[in-house]
Amino acid sequence: MFALIQKAVRALLNSKLKIFITIVSAAVFLLLLFPMNDLGDLVSSQVARLTGNKVFLQFEELKMSVFPAPGVKVEQVFVEAQGVAGVSAQEIKFTPSVGGLIAQKPYGSVNAKGLFKGDVYVSVSSGSRTENGVERQKIEVKAQKLSLQDLREVARLPVMMKGKLDLESSALVDLTFTEQPDMDVNLSISQFELPPSNVTTPMGPLTMPDLKLSAVEIKGRLAGGKLIIENGQIGKDGDELRGSITGNMDLSLMNAGGTINPVLGGYTFNVNLRTKRNFQDRAALFLSFIDAYKTATPDGAEYKFKVSAASTMVPPSIGAAR
Repeated sequence: MFALIQKAVRALLNSKLKIFITIVSAAVFLLLLFPMNDLGDLVSSQVARLTGNKVFLQFEELKMSVFPAPGVKVEQVFVEAQGVAGVSAQEIKFTPSVGGLIAQKPYGSVNAKGLFKGDVYVSVSSGSRTENGVERQKIEVKAQKLSLQDLREVARLPVMMKGKLDLESSALVDLTFTEQPDMDVNLSISQFELPPSNVTTPMGPLTMPDLKLSAVEIKGRLAGGKLIIENGQIGKDGDELRGSITGNMDLSLMNAGGTINPVLGGYTFNVNLRTKRNFQDRAALFLSFIDAYKTATPDGAEYKFKVSAASTMVPPSIGAAR
């Protein structure tokens, strides 16, 4: 028996050059000669089939890479989902984790260029379990210079807006959403513009004046089904509106047959705003709701107030800030 093992090892050592050439040839075939682009129609049809014809994926070119890490890259990507406007990207690169493949877990990273006219990086890895022993995944997201206008069109928000969004977020998520995720969020918007618009509120239609802000920065976290804004800065010195906001809102993510839906509840926010006279003139109706909490300043006014409600479906109450 031992002699047979010795012969087998000796045969492998004598044939190592042949084995190396075979591996290299297979890699060259897969990377350079295999008609990867012919898989486009197959991939698109499989995505549509697996999602019940709810998601449609199209792309022009598909490539495989080995260095610096194994991955798949697709170019000129267009994704359309039922009930959601189409989304395009110049390039998306998928880099799976070897450990994740072995454990059959969705670990790895996605790097998208040209998504919402910006760049997005997402990584998924193993995270700590909850106190009840539920498995969670660690999801990190970094986004740069995303177009607010494009995001607004996809989300179908009723308010027109423009600007560039940067985002950094780290979350521990149970992908079945039997337990609520824990998430930290740092968000900043530059060159924010809000044209005149009418917004439907629980108190009726509200006319919003045009507004331009040099920056908006929000630092917050999601924990225990509650969104907490620890520090929110609106505008900067020189803007016609600037101020701060802190507070919290009940926010749960519910799994409804594979679709994740946010459920909004009660909220309480403390707001401090400073306005210049030209903005006060344009926003007279809007500011009339908080006129009781106004203090005159040399160049305009300062408003300090608290807004709260038991639900987003009822009119909020406004009172003096503590």
